[in-house]
Amino acid sequence: MQIKDIATLLRGLPRRIAYAYYPGREDAWLLAHLMPGDTPVADLRRMGLGKLLNRPLIKPLVAGCGGTLRLQDVLALAYATHTPNWNNLSAAGAAQLNAIYADPWLDFELSFSAWGDAENFAWQQTSRPGTNLVIQLGFPSDHAALMGRYLSTGGRKAFEFEAHPIRLTGRPTLAWARVDLDPKTGTVLIEEVQSDWLRFVREEVEDLAARKPRSRETRSAMLYEAALREQYDKLWPKVMLLVALELMRDHVGCSDFYMHRPDSGAVLKNIHGAKPPKSLYSTLPKAFGFRETTHIPAFLGKRHRELRKSLGTRKPVFWHLGF
Repeated sequence: MQIKDIATLLRGLPRRIAYAYYPGREDAWLLAHLMPGDTPVADLRRMGLGKLLNRPLIKPLVAGCGGTLRLQDVLALAYATHTPNWNNLSAAGAAQLNAIYADPWLDFELSFSAWGDAENFAWQQTSRPGTNLVIQLGFPSDHAALMGRYLSTGGRKAFEFEAHPIRLTGRPTLAWARVDLDPKTGTVLIEEVQSDWLRFVREEVEDLAARKPRSRETRSAMLYEAALREQYDKLWPKVMLLVALELMRDHVGCSDFYMHRPDSGAVLKNIHGAKPPKSLYSTLPKAFGFRETTHIPAFLGKRHRELRKSLGTRKPVFWHLGF
C-alpha cells in the first residue's frame, strides 16, 4: 500500500477498539461467512467445513439443528459481543449463546499503526515497496495485575523492542499483524503475525536463571512467564489472525485473503537469518481454512518472477481464503 492508502484506512478507524474474545469466536465467525445460508449439515461437510462443525462452540449447535444449520444461529455466536437481543434463534442456538455469556471474556484492545516505506522494504520485511497497516493486539486489562504481582516497576521495557511496530504507551502489545492491501481489488496479504513479548519474557527468564538462579527476582519472573504462557501461548496467534480477518472483511470490505507460506515468506520478505516459527505460516492458516495455492496476487507485480524462480511454477506459494 501507499502511505495515502494507510492514512485513508486509519481515518476510518477509531484510535482504539475494545475487542472481547470468548472461546470459539473464530470458529463461529469463519463458519458464518463461509456457509451460503441455512444449509444441510451434509452439504456443509461436502463443502469442506467439517472441521468447523466439530469445534466445541459449534458442535452442540449441529447436534440440535435437526439436520439443517441455520445461519442466524451461527451469526449470533459469531457476533455475541454486539447485543444479547438475538431474535428467532433455535433452542440449540439460544443455549450456546447463553453459554457464551456465562463464561468470562478477555477484553483485548486493538490499536493501529503503519510500517514500511518504498525505499527500505528489503530490510523492513514487506513483500513489495510500500507501507503495511499494523494491527496491534493489546493485552487484556487483567494483565496489569499480573505484571504488578510479579514484575518490578517499569518491567515492560525489558519485553519491548522499540524498532518493531508496537505501542509504547497504554496497554503493552501482546502481538501484531502486518497486512498489505490492494484497494482496487480488495485483496489482502497478511504479511506477518508476531509476538515479541512472550519471546522476550523467555529470554529474560533464561538470563536471570543463569545469573541469579536463587534470587527472588528470578522466581518472580518464572512465575510470571508460567502464568503468561498458560493464558496466552496457544491463544494469541488465533486471536491475532481472527482480528486481522474480521477487521479487513467486516470494516474494510475485503473478501480475498492471502497469507505467506514459510518458503514464500522468506523469499519475499528477504529473511536470511533466523526464520519465524513455522507453525504461524502452516498450522495456523490451515486451522482457519486457508488452502494452498500456486496463484500469486497480481499487486505483487515484479516480485512474481523472483518468487517463481526461487520456488518453481508448480509449488504452492501462498495460503488463500476467500469469502
